Amino acid sequence: MAHLWVENTGSWEALKLNGAGHRLPGSAPPGVAGTEFGNQGARFMRVGKDGAQAWVLIAAAGSDIRVNGRTVNAGLWALANKDEIRAREERLYFSAETVAEVVPFPGVGRPVFCGRCRLPIAAESPAVCCPGCGIWHHQGGHDNRLCWTYAPACSCCDSQTELGAGLTWVPEEDTTR
Repeated sequence: MAHLWVENTGSWEALKLNGAGHRLPGSAPPGVAGTEFGNQGARFMRVGKDGAQAWVLIAAAGSDIRVNGRTVNAGLWALANKDEIRAREERLYFSAETVAEVVPFPGVGRPVFCGRCRLPIAAESPAVCCPGCGIWHHQGGHDNRLCWTYAPACSCCDSQTELGAGLTWVPEEDTTR
């Protein structure tokens, strides 16, 4: 799940970007109240299908929104990991980093097989999507398959399988892309 890093009294706080869209705090240029963005001037929106985690920034006409120092001229910007977003004096960061968490497997209309045991994963059964490679693994359920936490690393990449490990990147530690 993508995150938006917001500076809060000298420290950075990660806000989860879940759902279809989020408003950008503090981004309304003077006199744009009443636009489709309310009084905010910009919005983050997830695009794609089947749970895709691609995000864009949509900026209202006349806003002074910048991504990595560049003006969002066309009103649309495809966000990448660690993008710096400035809205007047406020500085935010977009992070595509996700953490491993057990969630009900959403199902995608076709069989999906576990990265470790290679058995199909039933819709709504507990599963983990690897934050590194995106491969799904069983994690519990009526068969109690603990495929994600079976080994210290993902079966398909080197991502660690510790649940609840948290985010590894924080803007103040590294603001480079």
